[in-house]
Amino acid sequence: MEEVGKFALKLERYRYNLIASISWVIFGSIFAVAVMALSALMLMGYNWSVVALLIPAGVVSLLVFHKVRRIVSPIDSKRWKREWIFFVLPFLVSYALIPQFLSLSDLQMSAYFSTVWYPSLGVAFLLVGLIIERKDEMLVTKTMLPAGVTTLTTSVPLALLCLNVRSYYDIIAVGLIATALMLSIYTACALYGFFKGYKALFH
Repeated sequence: MEEVGKFALKLERYRYNLIASISWVIFGSIFAVAVMALSALMLMGYNWSVVALLIPAGVVSLLVFHKVRRIVSPIDSKRWKREWIFFVLPFLVSYALIPQFLSLSDLQMSAYFSTVWYPSLGVAFLLVGLIIERKDEMLVTKTMLPAGVTTLTTSVPLALLCLNVRSYYDIIAVGLIATALMLSIYTACALYGFFKGYKALFH
């Protein structure tokens, strides 16, 4: 019976870590769809104000993420219920506060609004990794903190590109680069979490 109990605990931890890795794919896919739709609308002549598409994308991503996590593995759900706060705050600061202190051209400001979601995600990952994820004993792999550090590090060259935009096509290109970076980081976190979690629990 003791062996059965240990195996059941391992299985539940595996399920928990599995959904944690899958959540990267869910969140990244929904967000990427929004960014691609934004780029298409800008090519059609709409200005950067359609960046508001990113807001419902973020909300839908969080709702789906919490729904799946609650169904598959309800353990320790109370702690993760606060996660949305740390995802909302960086975006509020980036889109509502920081622009008040910037002195940029119209094109540069457009580039800022269409790509600042990327470093905002990096800050959110750092906050969640430091405040919530590191205390989650069910997680074998802690991917939020490395994802945050990587996102913020790669935000530096992205910011330099934003300062040198010459047309709206450049803005779209920078936005697509940010999306590619985001999907690369999300995929790496998902694969690392999946394989590392399986190896740690079943080998």
